[in-house]
Amino acid sequence: MKKNFFAFIVLFTISSCNYLQEQSTPHISTRLTSDRNKITTVAILPFKNKCEKKGAEEVLRKCFFTNISIKGYNLLKLEEIDERLNLASIDTSNLDKEDVYKVGRIVKADALIYGTVTKCCKKFFGVYSQVVLGAELKMVDARSSKVIWQADHTEKTHSDAIPVSPFSIPEAVIESSINVREKVIADTADRLVKKFLASIPNKDFDSPISANVISVKSDGPSMGVYYRVQDGDTLSSISEKFYDDTSRAEEISETNKDVSDVTLKVGQELIIPDMPILKDIEESQQIDRNKHKKTVYRVKWGDSFYELASKVFDDGKRWTIVYDANKHEIKDIRDLPVGQVIIIPLTISKADSFKRD
Repeated sequence: MKKNFFAFIVLFTISSCNYLQEQSTPHISTRLTSDRNKITTVAILPFKNKCEKKGAEEVLRKCFFTNISIKGYNLLKLEEIDERLNLASIDTSNLDKEDVYKVGRIVKADALIYGTVTKCCKKFFGVYSQVVLGAELKMVDARSSKVIWQADHTEKTHSDAIPVSPFSIPEAVIESSINVREKVIADTADRLVKKFLASIPNKDFDSPISANVISVKSDGPSMGVYYRVQDGDTLSSISEKFYDDTSRAEEISETNKDVSDVTLKVGQELIIPDMPILKDIEESQQIDRNKHKKTVYRVKWGDSFYELASKVFDDGKRWTIVYDANKHEIKDIRDLPVGQVIIIPLTISKADSFKRD
């Protein structure tokens, strides 16, 4: 009974204090002027942690992702970034040693956010508590490797007040003092990030935001293929693109709530039914080519049109067949972005049968 009463008193004093923040601003070491900022897509890389508090880097990274949207950038999801780095076998604990341009191509971003938690400590002494969170962040242009913005700061949150009524303590707070303390850290991280963001350059809205045209997403228990409608598309042209057969346009329509050429809109996302998905390019040899003429594949680090054609057709000189199926989505034939979903033809048409060089 005494133990429970003591725990309640500790919760009472910890959770109900008024937390105060210090009036301080980050030290900014680099900031390019807005007319030099042509960044569209930003990737927040996994943060490093130099303090003893485990998980502080994840808290700060998620806070940064949540708040940076106000700057107008096209943000890549953290899960997608981590997956692409994993596919490329990149050691995320030593990202600062990796080539910036290489990492930018892997995650498909114009700029990269690097972060390091330099300090994270919390002290709770009865009615007094203090949380200190420090970090160093920088934004780097992945195309030129130039640092666009760089800053460091240490945020402190402390309390020195006692509530006048125990009824002001929320029931959820009483359940766990650990949750209360972690919330204080999260709130401190949020304030730290917002101070950083005040000095980060805004996006230049004259540059277009590009979205993945073809994607693979979870569709219940399985994975499904999705296509983002482009200017000039019709259901027949989309059917030709994925099946080499315009007659399957009706199947696409039925799968997507009877969409028609009249109701089709640029940017609209359509489900592409009955489309095989390759986890590895070698799986292309296992697909029934009498049933399927094309499949889709997510690019991995080291892939090239020549290598893909070598594994699909046993002839790298057939690379133009793979390129032709994706020429509207590929900006540079020498640089296949890791993570991009492309179409893999499984058969060679009569017209392509003479393309060897």
